Amino acid sequence: MFGDLPPEVLVDILHRLPFKSLMKCTNVCKDWNSLITDQTFIFDHLNQTIQASKGNGWLFLQLYLEMGARIQDIHYEEFYSLYSHNHYEEFFADRFPPSSILHSYDHSTVVGTCNGLVCITGDPMHDIATFLIWNPSIRKYMVISEPILTSGAGNGQHEEYQFSLYGFGFDSKNKDYKVIRLVTLLSKENVPQVEVFSLASRSWRSIPFIASPFLLPELLWNIPQVFFNGVLHWVVSRRCDDRILNFILTFDVVEETFGELTLPQHLRESTSKLSILQGEDSLCVLHAYHVEDDLFFSIWVMKEYGVVGSWNEVYSWDSHLYEGIFTVLALCADGKVVLLLDSGDVVLLDPVTQLVKSLTDLKWLNAFAGFYVESLVFIKREPDVLSY
Repeated sequence: MFGDLPPEVLVDILHRLPFKSLMKCTNVCKDWNSLITDQTFIFDHLNQTIQASKGNGWLFLQLYLEMGARIQDIHYEEFYSLYSHNHYEEFFADRFPPSSILHSYDHSTVVGTCNGLVCITGDPMHDIATFLIWNPSIRKYMVISEPILTSGAGNGQHEEYQFSLYGFGFDSKNKDYKVIRLVTLLSKENVPQVEVFSLASRSWRSIPFIASPFLLPELLWNIPQVFFNGVLHWVVSRRCDDRILNFILTFDVVEETFGELTLPQHLRESTSKLSILQGEDSLCVLHAYHVEDDLFFSIWVMKEYGVVGSWNEVYSWDSHLYEGIFTVLALCADGKVVLLLDSGDVVLLDPVTQLVKSLTDLKWLNAFAGFYVESLVFIKREPDVLSY
């Protein structure tokens, strides 16, 4: 029956199917498999999914659990979960990556989520950075080739790095996913070297850093990033006479150029902790500051992207509320906020009703939250894409 349909009608029908049903269709016949695994279909399906999921997608969590009864036996295990935005019920739970990939690391870190893919790296303090790109929806992943720059902590053949910034985003012009790595080498002062991994070419290449030097907080090896509006964002700072000024460093993933966004005046000269925050439909900054001995958190949102005057403080809390707030993880499109409490609970707060919903049963040491859509990327069989 379906064989009599015009190709464009069949494509339209397949695009409308629920994700699990679409996956089953790859096994119906070779023609359907070829159609669904075609790159044009994959990207068209992704765009349709993104539009349909605005404010109604998935919340992605990485949760760290400390294991071991004795100090010498302590190690960390990561668990991953997806939560539906409809009722914030757990839809998916997994332990990933396979221990054989990152077994030498104390823990792994989510660089970012983008279009149904999750980029994960091992502990950046190791000599060679290992990166994975993972599609949880279809349980496939690939290990990225070794970066050009390494820290030299192992065999002494490489220059030692001072810090790294990581980013993961999508090049909409070339339909390519990219991992960005900024590495400041001790011999290069504060001007970082930059390398970009292209999923399309499966290779790293160096690009120039054409921007002003910047500073990062000392001893902070994991600087949060957010991919929004086709651009990667990190909160950094620079010296200006005798002052330290904070700003947002940006990287346009298509043009591969660096830029800056100005923070609101209140945050520009703040000596408190600032970090970019996962916001589902806006650029957000988290401000953690002390008033005497009390810790407070506030969320600032840029209502109109790129317009400095559109920054607005939308929420502010005393950390003693809700049994003690350890940190803020994400701001959802419906206004709800994901919090990690001092107790280790990950909860969803509705600031309007003040109702708090627990998202997990266990007590966690730390957590990452991002946003997610189901994607067909990696659906086609490729030798370097692995299933588990």
